[in-house]
Amino acid sequence: MTGRWSRLIAGGAGLWLASSSGFAQAQLDQSLIADLVLQVQQLQEEVRQLRGQVEQQNYQIERLEERQKAQYLDLDERLTDLQSGAVAAPAPNTPPIAALEPPTATDQPPDNDATANSDTQNDAGDTVAAVNPAMDEEGTYRSAFDHLKALRYVDAAEGFMDYLEQHPDSPRAGNAQYWLGESYYVTRNYEIALDVFQELLEKYPESNKVADAWLKIGYTHYELKNWDRARDALTRVVEQYSSTNLARLAENRLRTMRLEGHY
Repeated sequence: MTGRWSRLIAGGAGLWLASSSGFAQAQLDQSLIADLVLQVQQLQEEVRQLRGQVEQQNYQIERLEERQKAQYLDLDERLTDLQSGAVAAPAPNTPPIAALEPPTATDQPPDNDATANSDTQNDAGDTVAAVNPAMDEEGTYRSAFDHLKALRYVDAAEGFMDYLEQHPDSPRAGNAQYWLGESYYVTRNYEIALDVFQELLEKYPESNKVADAWLKIGYTHYELKNWDRARDALTRVVEQYSSTNLARLAENRLRTMRLEGHY
């Protein structure tokens, strides 16, 4: 009997220990699961915060790029005006326009000259406003350029094409050709953009946009995955226009191509 009771007691104790151990293990598992859930929630919150920071930084970068582009376009517009003679440089110590005295009667042109410059008469004797070709040319260019600054690329392309058809020999023609190509480039019409940039090199080799055109030719070949041609065009920019921002941009794209294994 004693041996039997001893076995029964030992068996009961074993069951209790097993049950107790299982309960402890279950509690441990629940605790681990709770910790894991908490860690996952913390990680999710950190990811949301990081995404918010990235979105904010992307927004700031986009705004910065827009401001830089606007400044670049304004600078290009001013340089184009100076190149074409549309804006005369003020003489030293010249007071602001608002500070100048209004013209006197003796400063006005004769009536017949004023009439000739402002109005003409048709065969029926009706007065018709005369068209100033210089102002018409400038207005066409300004209109296309304003479309470009407002990111209306289709309208900008149409405007620059009209300008080039009407004024192919204008001092602004090279710039118009470049911005026409840019209008196609930013809308991912790479084949057309490439033709336009290459045409600039052929038609306007003296334009101040030749270096920019070579850079965009390299960029466009990159987008078209013409790696050898992209490298040749970008290398030309680095070698011929060293110590310029264009050369630095070309070097950056060449470095990207090397990292990507394109040469």
